[in-house]
Amino acid sequence: MILALLAILAPHVSAGTTYRLESAHTRVAFEVERFGIQWVAAHFREVSGEFAIDRGGGASRIDVSVPIASVECNDPRWNARLLSSEWLDAQHYPFMTYRAERILLGDDWATATGLLTLHGVTREVVLSVSLHGCEPSGDCQFAAHARIRRSDFGLPHGFWSGGDQVQISIGGTVERTAS
Repeated sequence: MILALLAILAPHVSAGTTYRLESAHTRVAFEVERFGIQWVAAHFREVSGEFAIDRGGGASRIDVSVPIASVECNDPRWNARLLSSEWLDAQHYPFMTYRAERILLGDDWATATGLLTLHGVTREVVLSVSLHGCEPSGDCQFAAHARIRRSDFGLPHGFWSGGDQVQISIGGTVERTAS
């Protein structure tokens, strides 16, 4: 998910530029609804990864990893529930990853098509990314969004555990790594 955010930066970056994602400057969050009302919202405290943009068209990529055990909600009971086999099953599936190599770039937007692995299932997910100020030698702020279905990843859902639709949002600021 975070990977798509990085993709939007490419229009403003020279070939071969690499950026690193850090937990202190990047937020990965999700919301699940039930009957059209927010059922649960949470974020992950940890995220790591990097992306490289090759304006020549050959080596643009995004790689992101999120430890499931870093999930955080405002309620300790929900934290335990989200980690359990009823939801994300952190014991059996400790990481969520996203990898994209197909990135369509515009001046202040990007679309990243990549593979999300969650709960032991890998599916294609498209991230829509917007860019908020990005200079070739400076920081880049980004926001990305996607919708997935819990059922596509074998995640339990239903009347008592919330709806199938999940809104994913990723945002933050990334810095160019030293070449």
